Amino acid sequence: MTKEHWLKRLKFNVHAPGTGAALIILALTQIPVAIKTTAELACIGEISHQSWKQSQSHRGVNVKAVQQCNG
Repeated sequence: MTKEHWLKRLKFNVHAPGTGAALIILALTQIPVAIKTTAELACIGEISHQSWKQSQSHRGVNVKAVQQCNG
């Protein structure tokens, strides 16, 4: 098969009716994951900052923060 034939078969119709619905479903399923990840990052940042203020050392601060925030 020629290269042009493969290119014609691989063209996707982005204006198809199901495309919008699929994108909406993908976005809605990713929102809870994004919220959870953002909360974890904020927790890790706060705990590591507090640990660093107490110890004035960078050694093990992030490991401790990740362990506390992830349960």
